[in-house]
Amino acid sequence: MTSNELQETENGLVTISDFYAHQHESIESGLKQAQIPHQIKFHPFDPNALWKQGAMRVYVAPEHLKVATDLCMSIEFANK
Repeated sequence: MTSNELQETENGLVTISDFYAHQHESIESGLKQAQIPHQIKFHPFDPNALWKQGAMRVYVAPEHLKVATDLCMSIEFANK
């Protein structure tokens, strides 16, 4: 892992997936409405990994992983 990549875990939270940054507001709103503790971090610019530009990683508490994953995936597919 390079120093420009994000961690798989963050403060006891686990990664759901990486999503496009333009879906930030929809995903954050959905997680807040569902009252799921979460954290979102945006990938730093890395010229060696251009696919990560405009991407974010979503972290949730392990006990909310299934519900949060389903919610985020439904938002992602609805916004494509």
